[in-house]
Amino acid sequence: MPEILIIGASGLAGSAALKHFAAKPGWKVTAVSRRRPLFCPDHVEHIPLDLLDGEKCAEIFAAMPGVTHIAYCAVNEQQGNMIAGWRDPEQYARNMAMLRNVVDPILSTAHGFRHIGLVHGFKAYGSHLIERTPPMPYKESLPRIDQENFYHQHEDYIRAKQRGASWAWTIIRPGMIVGEAVGANMNTFLVLALFAALRKEAGLPLLVPDGASMITDIADADLLAQGLDWAAGAENARNEAFNLVNGDVFSLHDAFPIVAEELAMELAAPQPFDIAEEVRTLAHLWPGMVRKYGLKAPEDLDALLGESLAVGGGWSYPLDPAHVVRYGLSSTIKIRQAGFHDCMDTAEMFRKYTRRFQQLKIIPAVA
Repeated sequence: MPEILIIGASGLAGSAALKHFAAKPGWKVTAVSRRRPLFCPDHVEHIPLDLLDGEKCAEIFAAMPGVTHIAYCAVNEQQGNMIAGWRDPEQYARNMAMLRNVVDPILSTAHGFRHIGLVHGFKAYGSHLIERTPPMPYKESLPRIDQENFYHQHEDYIRAKQRGASWAWTIIRPGMIVGEAVGANMNTFLVLALFAALRKEAGLPLLVPDGASMITDIADADLLAQGLDWAAGAENARNEAFNLVNGDVFSLHDAFPIVAEELAMELAAPQPFDIAEEVRTLAHLWPGMVRKYGLKAPEDLDALLGESLAVGGGWSYPLDPAHVVRYGLSSTIKIRQAGFHDCMDTAEMFRKYTRRFQQLKIIPAVA
């Protein structure tokens, strides 16, 4: 029986991978994360674990000789200043320690090990370095940027570990991920959905940003989970890195009317505003909304959003028209040619998750 560890099971990618593999007949699934995942069926064991605790990791993973696969979806972000952390060598060191603390004991114990899939992102191409003008679209064949980051360190480490071994690795690089999670640090679409819910509770229309809108690639977390499943067994995925996004491009401002329609709201005329500031202004409404509507979300917005407000400002940030594609368009030709052909309409994805947030009682449902 294949046995998979979902590492970082409470985040956007990890939650989707957990849900996906837990539904596969004949697979044993173990979820590992500090917080309990939003979705964790009874037949899945959840292990609460800090991956920076090397001693505890060695104890737990050394007792798992049957593990055949790892879906590594974990990331440690710098609390309080996440964006600055993307250039911080200490953050790189933490993320390297976490990966080692998983892989080293598993490889020494699980002699039938077959595959590790690692979820990275476009920072491998320098999307976070505003002073650079990255080539578009991002391709896996591009030379590395001249600034180190932990994605590069992860890749070098896993390549060295695999050399001469029978198991394989695959790196998946999504763009902005949209999925189901509470407390995740990059849950930017939940910022927009929450903003809309707060405005509706206040009896206000949904604000829409004016000016230029970012045009970018987006990855449905469910699609990402399908990609991890494909990579776990595909010969063409062995020891390769792939971009994986929905397959279309999307203008972020176009998400606002979709959310407004799904929540039965009016739209205001386009105008300048800061979505993070607006959320904070209306935050006093949230605890009462949780109680009033019987939500399963925490009353503390920081517990709900993690560090997501730090990057959620991208929905409304006044963008230089010259930078509308600055933050990432990627080529998915490589993964398609390798055999993975699934895709997702991004507008329909936003509808899907607006509905799911309501069904899961993360935001109030439309009456």
